[in-house]
Amino acid sequence: MKKSILVISLLISITTAFAQKKGLMGNTPCNGTADNIPGIYTNHTNPKYTFSLKAASPQEKTYMTNQLIAIEKLEEASRKNFQLTGCVARVHFSNISSINGSFHHTGYEYQMAAYQNVCHVTQHIVKTVDEYRTVLRVDINPTLAGNISPSEIGIGNFNISKYPNSIQYDIPIDYIEGKGSVNNPSNVSKYISERMLLTGRSDNYKNYHADFLKLNNGEGYVENWQGGDRYAKFGPNSYQFIDRHYLITKPGIPLLIPVSRKQYLQDMLDYLEIEKANFEYEWNKMIKGLAGSNSDYEKKQMDILQADKAAYPKLYEARKEKLKQLLANQKEEWLQKQAIVGNPGKTLDANERLKELGNFYDKEEEYKSALYILNPEYFKQSVNQPAKPIFMEVQFRYELSADKGFSKRLFDNFEKNFDMDALRKMVE
Repeated sequence: MKKSILVISLLISITTAFAQKKGLMGNTPCNGTADNIPGIYTNHTNPKYTFSLKAASPQEKTYMTNQLIAIEKLEEASRKNFQLTGCVARVHFSNISSINGSFHHTGYEYQMAAYQNVCHVTQHIVKTVDEYRTVLRVDINPTLAGNISPSEIGIGNFNISKYPNSIQYDIPIDYIEGKGSVNNPSNVSKYISERMLLTGRSDNYKNYHADFLKLNNGEGYVENWQGGDRYAKFGPNSYQFIDRHYLITKPGIPLLIPVSRKQYLQDMLDYLEIEKANFEYEWNKMIKGLAGSNSDYEKKQMDILQADKAAYPKLYEARKEKLKQLLANQKEEWLQKQAIVGNPGKTLDANERLKELGNFYDKEEEYKSALYILNPEYFKQSVNQPAKPIFMEVQFRYELSADKGFSKRLFDNFEKNFDMDALRKMVE
C-alpha cells in the first residue's frame, strides 16, 4: 500500500514539473527517455518571456541589440555541425546590473537556456520541464564585484565598553550623517578583496589565488561547484552541477590593481574623520533618546554612553598616531607592498581593532584579505559610449549525470567550438 502511494505521489510531482501546455514538442512519442530525440532552438525573436531592453536612447538600444545578436550568431555558429537533442534551447536578451564604482557603463545580457525534455512515464510523449539549469550567459559590462565588507578592514560598526555592558554604534563608512546622502564615498569603502572577486565564481579554495589571477587578467576559466564535490571521485551514477566562468578583458590590463600599504594607511586616516563625526552624531542621537528616562536599564545605558564618550577620543588619537608613525617610520619598500589585512573587523571591539591596525601579512588566507581597487585605466570610458563592451563575463552552467546527456553534449560543444576570440575582439 505504501509503495502504491509513493508511486502515485512521484507521478503527480513529475507531472506538475512539466510544461502543462502543449508546448513546442507537441505530442512527440518517446519510450523511456527523450534525451536522444531532436531538440528545438528558438532565437531572440521568439523568447519564452517577452523582453524589452532599456537604453538611454533609441541609438543605444539599437547598438545593444546588435551586440547581443552578434553573440547569438557566435553561439549558433558553434553548433554548425552539432545536433541539438534532449532539450529546448531558448534565447533571451535583458538588462543587467552594472555597478563598478564611479564608472558608468550600461550592462546587458545574452542568455541561452536549455530546458530538459523528458519522457512522461505514463503518456509516453515528450514533455519539456518548465525550469532550466543548463544555461549559457554572456554579460556585457556586468558588476565585477561587490565592495569589501567593512568588517574585513575594521571599519563601520563598533562598541567600546566591554560586553555585556556595551552599546554598538552604527557607523556609515562613506559619508557623514546629517550632511546629506552618499555623494563622495571614502576610499576604504571602494576596496575589493580577492575573495570578493571569486564570490559566486569559484569555490576552488585550494587554489584561490590562482583563480583570482585568471579572472583579473582575463585568462582561462574558474568553476563554482553547486552540486557534487570537485575534490571527490565520481562514478557512473554520480551527479555534478558546475558553474563555469570566464572574464573576457582587454589584453595586458588587469581589472583590479593592488592597494599598497601606504595607500591603505593614508585612506584609513581619512576614514577616521568620517568615523569621528559619525560617532558624535550617533552618540548625541542616543543621548536624546534617553532624555527624561529614569528606569534602571536606561540609567545604565546612560552610564555606558558617558563612559564611551570619555574613551573614544583616546581611541581616535591612538589609531591616528599609529597610522602616522607607520607612514613616517617605515621604509618605502615596505610601504609599497600590497596591503593584506587580518580582518580586524571580525570583532566589534574597538580596542581589539586598535591592536590589529597596521598589521600586514604576506598572502591572503582565511581571515586575511588582500586589498584591491578597480583599475581606473581599465574602466575609464567615454560617457558618450556607455554601452560599448569594456569587458564581458561568460557563464556556462551545466550538469553531469546519467540522465543529463543533453547538458554535457551542449557544454562539450561549447568548450570545443565557441569562438572566445571573437568576444575578445568586441572589447578591444
